[in-house]
Amino acid sequence: MQNSEAMALSAALLAAAGGLTQRINEGVLARGFEGVRPAHGFAFARLAPDGATVTDLAAHLGVTKQAASQLVDEMVRKGYVERRPHPGDARARLVVLTERGWGCARAAEEVAAEAVRE
Repeated sequence: MQNSEAMALSAALLAAAGGLTQRINEGVLARGFEGVRPAHGFAFARLAPDGATVTDLAAHLGVTKQAASQLVDEMVRKGYVERRPHPGDARARLVVLTERGWGCARAAEEVAAEAVRE
């Protein structure tokens, strides 16, 4: 594969991924989960099923710990996650999905399945 073909394929894959991300986000919003952004969905993917620390989430998202902490603060305010004591580290907090967060994650899975079926 030549460089131009590889670039074209890369561009097509990125466009498809971006379109799917946008469609999932729009579907989740349409199901009543207000204030959700694609970044929340990527965070939800790391937090399910057992939660994660802010440090783990930052590594997953490729952002600083400060940026991940701000995202967690936002998701806490919106009722999608909560902080709990970490069962294995008294200094750390575990960020877990709330019932509302799990509902949002299930809605995203449904929208993604619908989009892929089409």
